[in-house]
Amino acid sequence: MKRLVGLLVAIGLLVGLMGGMALSQPAFALSLVENSQPNLVLGAVSRANAVDAKLSTEYGAKLDLNNANVQSFRKFPGLYPTLARKILLNAPFDSVDDVLDIPGLSEQQLDILKANLDNFTVTMPDPALVEGADRFNNGVYK
Repeated sequence: MKRLVGLLVAIGLLVGLMGGMALSQPAFALSLVENSQPNLVLGAVSRANAVDAKLSTEYGAKLDLNNANVQSFRKFPGLYPTLARKILLNAPFDSVDDVLDIPGLSEQQLDILKANLDNFTVTMPDPALVEGADRFNNGVYK
């Protein structure tokens, strides 16, 4: 019985090795006559995306009222969460001063906004930053 099992294992191993050689046929079928010079690359493709390009501008240093999410307002006292929500709901803005025209702002809220106008910037809304509900809940919990 041990001999039969050994013989079956040997035959299975032999058939497996022969089958493996059949699977690697394209490597053996490579024509050595063809021109095997490498293809030349004439230009380089840049892999930068729009969000990275925007981060390298003023947007990376200041808070963009048209593209920021609600969490970005946390670093400015008095803006998070109430004023941040009002700003996001009334965006987009044409200029930084347009944020002062949001309806329903109290005098205290106007003072907070005026004190932070130098920290704000306005750029065109970027779909990668404002689509869906990511402006209100971007999934970052601290």
